[in-house]
Amino acid sequence: MGLLEQIQKEYIQAMKEKDEIKASVLNMLRSQIKYREIELKGLQKEITDSDIVDLIRKEIKKREEAIVMYTEAKREDLLSKEEKELEILKSYLPKEPSIEELRTEIEKIVQEVNAKGKQDFGKVMKVAMEKFKGVVDGNKIKEIVESILK
Repeated sequence: MGLLEQIQKEYIQAMKEKDEIKASVLNMLRSQIKYREIELKGLQKEITDSDIVDLIRKEIKKREEAIVMYTEAKREDLLSKEEKELEILKSYLPKEPSIEELRTEIEKIVQEVNAKGKQDFGKVMKVAMEKFKGVVDGNKIKEIVESILK
């Protein structure tokens, strides 16, 4: 079952259970997915799980920014709502590999592309980003690649 089907199914379940926050978050996510599908249709493409994960990451970033603002403004009511929404959104992200697993995989990539030093940073990043797109944050990959290519 793809991510879109899972979101649709869990939205219906949340509506039946009258879980207003989860239903609201999933409905917003369904709307974002629909807009993305319309954009891609113009480009003759279908939406993929990777596209959906990108949308979820954008929504997570919005929630994290709102949490910071609500914490500064001491708005506990809105803060708790945003934290619940953030938790729901994070549950739809693929499981991220540990730092050790990620480092091992990136070391394999470094060997595959015959990277000798910092001058090969771009080659390694290209392959690593393709492999971990939608699973791992690019900044984490960048840090690990930089530490390996010192």
